[in-house]
Amino acid sequence: MAEENEGTSVGEAIKITELENEKKKLEEKVQALTEEVNKLKEENTSLVEKNNELTEKLNSLEQSSGVAEEKAEEVNELKEKLSSTQQEKENLNQELQKLKDEMLRKDEELNSKNRELNTIKEQLDEKQKMVDQLKEEVSKIERSKTELESQLTSINDEKMEVESKYNELLKETSKLDELKTSLQEKEEALRRFQIIAETDPSYAWLTTLEQYKVIELKRLAMSAGASTHAILQYVKKLEAAGLVELEFHGKEDSNPVVKLK
Repeated sequence: MAEENEGTSVGEAIKITELENEKKKLEEKVQALTEEVNKLKEENTSLVEKNNELTEKLNSLEQSSGVAEEKAEEVNELKEKLSSTQQEKENLNQELQKLKDEMLRKDEELNSKNRELNTIKEQLDEKQKMVDQLKEEVSKIERSKTELESQLTSINDEKMEVESKYNELLKETSKLDELKTSLQEKEEALRRFQIIAETDPSYAWLTTLEQYKVIELKRLAMSAGASTHAILQYVKKLEAAGLVELEFHGKEDSNPVVKLK
């Protein structure tokens, strides 16, 4: 829509230029006609004066008594000149009237062109206002677009952050599932050992381990009334199953700490 208005404005601007050039030519022609009318007026005035002079001279000659015969021819010539002057005056008056009519017509044409030019200028001004309004609206849309793009970028960043956290959470959930499975397996193994401990006196130390969670090997053996070596062998089996952990303080430590996991 903005391009259409701009194209229309260029066309109207060209038309305005053409009208202004035509107006200038009309003004120049009116000026020339005015000068010609003034010149004809001067000639007409001169002819009128000349006609009056001849008329006075003719009257003077006719009123003079005893006009000589030789003056008759001069009188006739003066009459012919007077008639010719009057005819020329009439012709000049007719030409002058034509020029006046032409001037009026040109003035009316010039006024019409001026009115048309003013109308086009008003239309052009109105369309220019519309173009300015459209440009302002486009500017507002561009600003809104920039703001929306900025918001979209921010949302995408937040989305990526949420997705990253979600993926991390999935990994943590997977780890928890693995730990849960491992715990269930260890609990099942421990349950089996507990069943064995309940039926086999040699595994009575398991009850003590479950009670204290962390205990020295010798103390654990004493609680079961068994040798340290025998309990150590059992504990190593539990360690291999991932149920307990042995913590030695040096290679020669004979009394490691037993930790129930």
